[in-house]
Amino acid sequence: MRVQIPAYTDRWMMGDRYGDVVKVTTARKNRQVAGDTGYAQREVAHVKLDKSGKTLRFLLDDCTVVS
Repeated sequence: MRVQIPAYTDRWMMGDRYGDVVKVTTARKNRQVAGDTGYAQREVAHVKLDKSGKTLRFLLDDCTVVS
C-alpha cells in the first residue's frame, strides 16, 4: 500500500513525503480511553520512504493512502 506520511513530520518538510507500507503493527499506550481502564491500541505503519530509502514508523490513522 502506498501512503503519504503526515505533514507534521520533519521528513515531510524535507520533501520525503511518499513511501510504501512494509508492515503494520499494534502499539499499546497505557492510558484510559472513554472510561476504560485497559490499554489503548493504535496501528503503526512501518513506511519505507522513496527519497531517503529509510523505514520509519508513523501512526496509520495519520497517513494518507495514495494510488
